Amino acid sequence: MQLQNESRALAESLSREVRGEVRADLMSRVEYATDASIYKILPLAVLIAGSAEDSAAAVEAAREHSSSVTPRGAGTSLAGQAVGPGLQLDLSRLDRILELDTGSRLARVEPGVVQAELNAALEEHGLLFGPDTATANRATLGGMIGNNSAGMRSLLYGKTADHVHEVRCTLSDGSKATFGPLSPEEARRKATGRTLEAAIYRKVLEVLEREREEIEARFPKLHRRVSGYDLPGVVAGNGQINLARLIVGSEGTLALVDDAVISLDELPEARGLVVLHFDTLEAVAEAIVPVLKLEPSAAELLDRMLLQRTSRFPAYRKLMSFVHGMPEALLMVEFSGPQQEVRAKLEDLARHAERYGGRDPVLLRTPAEQQRAWDLRKAGLPLLMSEPGDAQPVAFVEDAAVAPERLPDFIREFTRIVERAGTTASYYGHAGAGCLHTRPVINLKTGAGVEMMRRIAEEVAETLVEFGGSVSGEHGDGLARSQFLEKMFGPRITQAFAEIKAAFDPHNVMNPGKIVSPEPMHENLRYGPDYRTLRLETHLDFSDQGGFARAVELCNGSGVCRKRIAGTMCPSYMVTAREEDTTRARANALRSVLDGTLPPAELTGERLYEVMDLCIGCKACKTECPSAVDVAKMKTEFLAHYREKNGYPLRSRFFGHVRRLYELGERFTPLMNLAGRLPLSGRLAAWIGITPHRRLPALAHRSLSARLRERRPRTGGAPVVLFDDTFTEYLYPWIGESAIDVLEAAGAQVLVPKVACCGRPMLSQGMVDAARRSARKNVDVLHPLVRRGYPLVGLEPSCILTIKDDYPSLLPDDERVPELVEACRLFEETVLELDAPEFDPGNPVLLHGHCHQKSLVGVEPTVRALSLVPETEVSVVDSGCCGMAGAFGYEKEHYEVSMQMAERRLLPAVREAGTHTLIVAPGTSCRQQISDGSTRRAIHPAEYLALHLRS
Repeated sequence: MQLQNESRALAESLSREVRGEVRADLMSRVEYATDASIYKILPLAVLIAGSAEDSAAAVEAAREHSSSVTPRGAGTSLAGQAVGPGLQLDLSRLDRILELDTGSRLARVEPGVVQAELNAALEEHGLLFGPDTATANRATLGGMIGNNSAGMRSLLYGKTADHVHEVRCTLSDGSKATFGPLSPEEARRKATGRTLEAAIYRKVLEVLEREREEIEARFPKLHRRVSGYDLPGVVAGNGQINLARLIVGSEGTLALVDDAVISLDELPEARGLVVLHFDTLEAVAEAIVPVLKLEPSAAELLDRMLLQRTSRFPAYRKLMSFVHGMPEALLMVEFSGPQQEVRAKLEDLARHAERYGGRDPVLLRTPAEQQRAWDLRKAGLPLLMSEPGDAQPVAFVEDAAVAPERLPDFIREFTRIVERAGTTASYYGHAGAGCLHTRPVINLKTGAGVEMMRRIAEEVAETLVEFGGSVSGEHGDGLARSQFLEKMFGPRITQAFAEIKAAFDPHNVMNPGKIVSPEPMHENLRYGPDYRTLRLETHLDFSDQGGFARAVELCNGSGVCRKRIAGTMCPSYMVTAREEDTTRARANALRSVLDGTLPPAELTGERLYEVMDLCIGCKACKTECPSAVDVAKMKTEFLAHYREKNGYPLRSRFFGHVRRLYELGERFTPLMNLAGRLPLSGRLAAWIGITPHRRLPALAHRSLSARLRERRPRTGGAPVVLFDDTFTEYLYPWIGESAIDVLEAAGAQVLVPKVACCGRPMLSQGMVDAARRSARKNVDVLHPLVRRGYPLVGLEPSCILTIKDDYPSLLPDDERVPELVEACRLFEETVLELDAPEFDPGNPVLLHGHCHQKSLVGVEPTVRALSLVPETEVSVVDSGCCGMAGAFGYEKEHYEVSMQMAERRLLPAVREAGTHTLIVAPGTSCRQQISDGSTRRAIHPAEYLALHLRS
């Protein structure tokens, strides 16, 4: 109760002073209790900043309430920097590029600017921000400054500190200060006066003078050293003093960044990549120094464990086309620069691969080939964490850095430490920079596992000191490594750190417990020996993930769901930019109910319903999240419990049983369609919660089944089974006829059995038992056909992919289901498997793929099928979700966000398409959204192919 009162008091104090959003409810605090690390600390309150002035209000309120402030951007920190017990200050919405000077190659940015979005804006100017982290598509510049991030190309671009010219900060007393390069005289003048800024300059100048020899002796001579405060970097080679170098890498413990002036680099004329295969890790390490003599821009290692786990995920397995077999390790070597120079270096390294101990060199010359390889590399951590079970590759010593020439010795010693502990480890990362991400496999849910982690951490720290290395080469100190700074730097330097911290932050308000005065690294664990989960009887089967709790625990917090510039996950976050609408927040909320942080009653409570509400069930998290966190399935499970407790409203029953309604309405089609156009119908729809901004689709005058009774079917040929989904049967039967025309022209004999609803509308409303009954009916009807080897063909992606993806969870004990799953095909896939019919020349096509299709199959089969028509040029819109998502876009409370999703990419692309361009979309919902939001009509791929069949 006292904690709740403290939370409420802090929130009320802040709410009167800030432009941003203050949250103190337990659910919001849970959402910010973790980052991408192994740690969890429940904050008192959350402030989502609306301006730089909110930072001053935050520190003043924290001081007033004897609390603290922990800043965060995307929350991708791996050492626990972004969790703390006081106020969580979310700076991610401060995301403006304030100034851009292309001549001087400088930009002033707010802390919430996302690295990849910044580089997208810079590309037209031929510029980039060089330090490219694996989390570039969601990492913020403020977070990169806090951690002094580097990335894969640090051999060329260095660390963030090398690019920060100036920072404007909020200090711990709420005052503002700008830290940039000063002459020694200017710095001494700054040190006079009674302000906090003056006190900071006095202490820093004193420490630099007093500890000059100790600084020279104790700081490792490594470029990839980000541990502690960067005392050597404060004084530049020209004698200038720049306290911005202290802010960079300080993890929010000294000041809050309001904005920063950063230097930019020119985009290289060309890049090329050589991938070498190795039979041992030591052989890769031995190759590094010789390879560095060729001056690569990157040299990255991937080990066998990562490759094996990658191969289990279809969305990432397709990125492995450059991998030969299953080597012990890969070395990915990139060259950047003039085209001819890059080509020469690529060919030279490939030609002499054996000289470096490698084999099977693969040259990746095109940007698309290289991007696929880098996408695989960047997915490293979440992929490693994707294995079901309690023993996982744990990030706590993953950031060790040594000089490249010491890398072979370090790998050998690290392997010995891990083997002595009785476990194994993964190895990947920045081999060229001597910074490897090494993750021992440990079960932290046991006391023995926690003790193993602590012991390995101690031994690795001692080894790094012996080797002249750094306990952190990129990810920072945080809660994981601050404990070892005295071992690394000695007592005088760690005392200097404490003095500088006290000068900046005399009341210990700024992210306490990191770098200075840390707790033991095994405290505040997300999972520990006391971790227990609620036993939950589930409606769906989660056994392939080890149960519902372990399915939820697959979310490691890496935050891939916060990306906004490509892909489909997570559609709601892409338009709201709220942490609550991420896949990560939903998994955090569910896990917190299961582990007791939230009361068990919350499993059927309104607050959890709010968190899950904007999940549209797109399934993109299942494949785009490298950890395969299937929140769409979890939402169905949640809704089943929620509706059992709270009842099914009329709207849910309407949408869930839509096929039954259409069956009844078919007998009175003209009357039903007329009624649908009357004002009374709109008022009735609004009464049950359907938006008045949309009109429900009209029933076709004759169903597909009725039409087929008058059609002479083709006999002979390869039999295929067409799944007659609800929308094709009752709303768009001409699509079914078009599909049959194309399949028969390709030599197939099309069988159209009478089926039940696939179950997807029911699952989206939490009606799991009803969906299971439909699934059983369909298995009874379809299995006798597919067991003969007939493919099961679907026109509506959500329907056929429900059979493929959801039936195993609905009917886990039905031995017929795997055969049904194996038989499932999209219509376009089936066309490609048959003999292509002859087509007349076609049109330019703008293609929007259905979410389930993009997530589980991809749009490539549709592109290839459309391209069977001569002269067809297919452009695929990287549009994410259309926003309709079945019933979602019809629900009045979701209409606005539904249209925002459509307006993000899809509808602008449709409007810009030429009049001769045909809009193609396989999904019923997608075509409806395009119709509602534009003047264009989209057609199904079957319609396009049938339109161009040569008669």
